[in-house]
Amino acid sequence: MQDANSRFPFIARVLIFRQFLWGAAFYGTYVLLTRFFLEELNYSEAETIMMMGAFGAVGPVFSAVGGFVADRYIGSFRAVYIGYTVYTIGFFILGLGASSLNVPLSIFAIALIGYARGLSATSPTVLLGNSYSADNRESFQQGLTINYSINNLGSFSSKYLFPFMVAFLAYKGNFYIASGLMSITLVLFVLFRDRFTQVGNDIDRRPVPMKVWGAFVVGSAVMLGLVFWVFSNLDEGKYLLYALGVGAIGYFIFEITRATTAFKYKMCGVLILIFIMIVFYFYYGQMLTSMNIYAINLMGDHLFGLIPIRPESNAAFNPLWCFVLGGPVIFVYDWLEKKGFSPSIPTKFAAAFMFSAIAFSLLGLSTNFVGESGKISADWILWVHFFQSLAELIVGALGAGFIFEMVPRYLSAFSMGLRSVALSLSGIFAAVISTRIALPKDVELTQEIIENVYAGYFFNLAVFAVVMAFVTLALSKVITKLIRKGEELEKEEETKSLTPQH
Repeated sequence: MQDANSRFPFIARVLIFRQFLWGAAFYGTYVLLTRFFLEELNYSEAETIMMMGAFGAVGPVFSAVGGFVADRYIGSFRAVYIGYTVYTIGFFILGLGASSLNVPLSIFAIALIGYARGLSATSPTVLLGNSYSADNRESFQQGLTINYSINNLGSFSSKYLFPFMVAFLAYKGNFYIASGLMSITLVLFVLFRDRFTQVGNDIDRRPVPMKVWGAFVVGSAVMLGLVFWVFSNLDEGKYLLYALGVGAIGYFIFEITRATTAFKYKMCGVLILIFIMIVFYFYYGQMLTSMNIYAINLMGDHLFGLIPIRPESNAAFNPLWCFVLGGPVIFVYDWLEKKGFSPSIPTKFAAAFMFSAIAFSLLGLSTNFVGESGKISADWILWVHFFQSLAELIVGALGAGFIFEMVPRYLSAFSMGLRSVALSLSGIFAAVISTRIALPKDVELTQEIIENVYAGYFFNLAVFAVVMAFVTLALSKVITKLIRKGEELEKEEETKSLTPQH
């Protein structure tokens, strides 16, 4: 590509715009699902928490499979194109399900969305990375950060607006809007198909045999059936998600044994980072499970006493802060580098755990400030999200970039899926643990219940986050040594290959 050495190659810009559309469609739908299942489909709090946990976990855990299929069989661009087509259909069917309050149809729709996420989640990062030249990796890291910020802008817009729009369009109207947003991405893929193919992998540039397409269709049907079964049988389905997550990590360990010695060290570092990410994203998973239920039950409907906000829109605070804080965080990183201090990615995770500890401490403290209306000020939730979003932003885009740089190229899409596997496992863990604060329908929230159920839970999470900060600092030293050893071996191998043989 002629502009592969520029700061933002053309395809990178298209992909970043695509990220805005996807963020608006997916997260706008996501933020409505809790109330949709609670109030429209009459699920209990515990069932709704598990459904949200499963919905958040299914796509990421299957993304390792999707990445593997993209790497080996159909290509990264085809995986995105097919996945986004299924997204468009899934959101439309969810609108149909909402219009008739049809539970099986609604579950089938979110199963389609989960399948689409699993198939296509890792490949946009691969396409973005391939749009930059091999010696333009610093710009690639900047592109990742911008991509992440734009995703948060789309997410914030829809998370804030969609709940208000329910009053005018009902749930079905919002789901149809999400389908429309996804259809715009399909237009982009058609318009720039040739250029997307050029930044795909080798398979994207050659025909796929019919027998491979046949196997893909059969495999997709099985995958979709499994996802539908998980959503329909949440108690048993979580064990399937556990098994898939552990299986993906097990396959990565198998690939470590086959890699060159240099990559063995680097990939072992990635494996340790995956463990850290699973624990960290457990806190991320709380935002759409325990924190969301807490906000729906207890959050007031005005911010700063002036700005109207729906309780389920509390999730919009996260992308808002991520978007606002993105620039300052980059500025701090640049300032630290100029001072000669460049913390490793695991060290940044340790700092992120400390901010999570502050966030959940504030959440626990907020239970002591329930007003006469029986609600807490929305300001509390805003500042909780400030610290949790800062934690997320410190590490959000960096984990993917780190993994991409540390693994062989033939494992790039699958390895991107490992980050999603971490997100999936932590999400289902978060949902399972969060059911401890689920209350029966129509229960009267007294101060005693609020303190006993919510306060203790959030303070315990804060303490565990502090512990993990120190554990992560210790593990960061191990990861640094592994990477340094791998890089030394790479240099030795390069030197040997350049030395004339006699």
